[in-house]
Amino acid sequence: MKRYFIALAIVTLLLLAAAFSVLLFSRQDFHWIMPILALYFAVITGIQHFVVIKSMKKSPRQFVQFFLGSTVAVLFIHLVVLASYLFTHTNQAKVFTLAFCVGFATMLVFETVALVLFVNREKKKRQENVNVD
Repeated sequence: MKRYFIALAIVTLLLLAAAFSVLLFSRQDFHWIMPILALYFAVITGIQHFVVIKSMKKSPRQFVQFFLGSTVAVLFIHLVVLASYLFTHTNQAKVFTLAFCVGFATMLVFETVALVLFVNREKKKRQENVNVD
């Protein structure tokens, strides 16, 4: 779990760097919500990963239920955040939506890779335990 949070911190720092690069290269398109979005995605992704991993250690059925439930919950949270910001800041809609999509896609790819690696490691551990017994 420690490696995951280190990798999450690195991805978050890359998203922060991307947000601040907008400040350097296109100052009029920069909004302070961009770096906050990177932190928002890091927190949501970290919580989702923690919930899914804890459920995986209980049983495979609970893993599927928690994975699907957490995915739907996270997508709903993202939808609420996106819609509420777009309705309250209509003049920043395009730039915010682009920044939101970049953050969402980055964290989606990161979380998918992290879960696949975790599942493969767990399978390998279980096979080694079966072979030892």
